[in-house]
Amino acid sequence: LVFERLWEELGIKKVLKDLLSHRKYEFDVERAIFLTVLHRLFVSGSDRSCDRWNRDYKIKEVEGLCLHHLYRAMSFLGEQTEEQTDATFSPRCTKDLIEERIFLERRDLFTGLELVFFDTTSIYFEGSGGDTIGQKGHSNDHRPDLNQMVVGAVIDNKGKPVCCEMWPGNTADVKTLIPVIDRIRS
Repeated sequence: LVFERLWEELGIKKVLKDLLSHRKYEFDVERAIFLTVLHRLFVSGSDRSCDRWNRDYKIKEVEGLCLHHLYRAMSFLGEQTEEQTDATFSPRCTKDLIEERIFLERRDLFTGLELVFFDTTSIYFEGSGGDTIGQKGHSNDHRPDLNQMVVGAVIDNKGKPVCCEMWPGNTADVKTLIPVIDRIRS
């Protein structure tokens, strides 16, 4: 219930519904994304793990969602948009549009980004996966034997998320700051 309220207060639900309004999905993509985010907040794991985890909880309006719905929802988030940016490794995609619209929803006359907080971490891949972005590099999890990626998150001075980016696992943290600043400026 708490995360549902935060989801709505941050404007995520509204932004997703707006972006999906012209699409003809036969399931509720916004609910599928909420479910996967909720799962990752509580226990983490794959979409397959989320599908099993979901069976043990009563979450509003996610009845009837199946594993292939979760896969399609994640695919929607990763859809490449026409615009490209050289700021990060990954191409501009739906995820970026969502972040920008959420920021614009929360913005008021006094909103500024003169001060932001930025942190990175590494996430490793087990099994197959990470073929495009996965690289060997410094592992915060002490798993240098596995491919990994670097994830960076930016929050504003009020603790609200602004954006997140990702890079290949062999990217040094110091090389991530300038591309993030460029994205925030644009």
